Amino acid sequence: MSHADKTDPVPFFFMKPRLVQLCACLLATAFHSTAATTQAPVTLERSTTLEETSTPGTSHQYALRLKRGESAEVVVRQRGVDVVVDVKSPEGKLLNAIDGPTGRNGDELVEIMAEESGAYAIIVHPFDDNEPVGRYGLEVTALRGTHETAELLRARSEARDAAAQWLRPRSVAIARSGIISIHDNVTLLDDLAGRVRVLGLGEATHGSREFGDLRFSMTRYLVERQKFRLVAMEASASTLDRLSPYVNGETELTDAMARLLDSGWIGTRTRRETIEWLHEWNVDHPNDRVRLIGVDAQENAGARETLRDFLSRAYGEGLMQRWTAAEQELAAADEQTAVFGDSGVDVATRTLLLEIVAMMELDAPILNRRFGEPALDSAMGAARLLTEFADFNSGGGAAINHSRDWYMALRVLRALHENGASAKAVYWAHNAHVVHRPDSDRTAGELLRSALGCEYAALAVTFGEGAFVAQIPNDVEDRLAVSTLPPAPDESIESVLRDVKSSGVLATWDCFAEGNSNATSLPEWLTAAQPMHWIGGLYQPDSLAAAAFRSFDLVRDFDGVAYLPRVTAEDIPANRPVIPARTR
Repeated sequence: MSHADKTDPVPFFFMKPRLVQLCACLLATAFHSTAATTQAPVTLERSTTLEETSTPGTSHQYALRLKRGESAEVVVRQRGVDVVVDVKSPEGKLLNAIDGPTGRNGDELVEIMAEESGAYAIIVHPFDDNEPVGRYGLEVTALRGTHETAELLRARSEARDAAAQWLRPRSVAIARSGIISIHDNVTLLDDLAGRVRVLGLGEATHGSREFGDLRFSMTRYLVERQKFRLVAMEASASTLDRLSPYVNGETELTDAMARLLDSGWIGTRTRRETIEWLHEWNVDHPNDRVRLIGVDAQENAGARETLRDFLSRAYGEGLMQRWTAAEQELAAADEQTAVFGDSGVDVATRTLLLEIVAMMELDAPILNRRFGEPALDSAMGAARLLTEFADFNSGGGAAINHSRDWYMALRVLRALHENGASAKAVYWAHNAHVVHRPDSDRTAGELLRSALGCEYAALAVTFGEGAFVAQIPNDVEDRLAVSTLPPAPDESIESVLRDVKSSGVLATWDCFAEGNSNATSLPEWLTAAQPMHWIGGLYQPDSLAAAAFRSFDLVRDFDGVAYLPRVTAEDIPANRPVIPARTR
């Protein structure tokens, strides 16, 4: 899979009980799940506790009667089965479909704020027909009257106000467009850039125009004002390597390069604008060039071609018979990454690539004399790239097995080392990859933080409302669609940022490293995970707005945040090729 989506080796992050419009980690597929068999509703009351067995193809329905202005909390405790909890209004409207990142063991947390009087339906059903028979417990943990609910909402409002008050002196206004001028004096950005070697620039969607403009303009600022000389993108390493002669100002743009420059849909416009600006910079500054690299092992046709040619010359027909089958497997898998399809690589191909890398390392003195150092270095780079791709797509199970995020972090660190001890890099990726949550699965940001300490900083980028492009999941033609989200609700990080400044906002804070006493100064709302926009490359256009949120501990997961009140969708490219589903 090529970007932050349902199968990426990225966390996802854990929400406490939340307003029903924002409950935890929703999957778009859950919104359309309906079980085949439904029992008569069981009425829930204060302190109701019960146990049930969940079986494939069945669901259990519960009714909780509330008056307008009342509220309730319900917890569903999974024991060996992954269930989804649907919540419907008294009129039968689906309000939420809750499936947290707990798998088959853990709690699904529901909070209902009654906007109308009547019986709210809570429906518990297996995630899909592949779930085993399992048990779950259900408990009504709170049932609040109108006065108690009003007091709770007042306290939450005051907690959010305290969070906004803490952020105000740590923030500056930025343009609603996201564009930062090189002539602006953005002291907070200067201070942050001055203390780090790598700055991760995130984005909450892959398809919003203003995010690209912000990252491009901020990168220009960092290059010209803070001497950043390395730009690492969540993009194909093989493609950007082929474009490097143009980026470096050594050649003009060829037709082949132009086709590569305009390939794909994620970030294409901004990548093109950034590359054209880097070309101009490097032409004007031949002794002070800015290097551009991709950190993703996907879209690797160039690497396959380079390695095939070298292996044929170096090892002959005996190896090529095995390599031909492996290359076909890699090509079929790589083609699917463009549409988030089946990019699995068989174990035999991974094993062969590991063998090739090891033997080329052992044979380096001879290979170097026979073919020259540049050819060997290029082939070795291609072999490593393809090994990375095969490794994180082979499904694990080996004694040592790494994720896509691992290799993205590795590529940033390797380039940083190659650029010298004083090198500074900006790293573009989705918020899901730049985040450095310490107790998460190993995101690239967390790996960079563990390697560099506070010399790595992550800047989240999010929005209040607006549109984005994403691929429709499970669509036969893998079509792209524009989706639009309403203003973020009160219980969200965006609502707090909206109160910090009336325009766009850039906020930064000190590094909250382990043992750092800065945490004692935080207001309560900022000491826990809160919902923030998160949309990957796949998104069902008709999803509930809650599907666009994940939970983040803002101040500990990131070192700053850029907030734009409204975003617009990038253009959908014309003539996008249809890639058939993979057959095996």
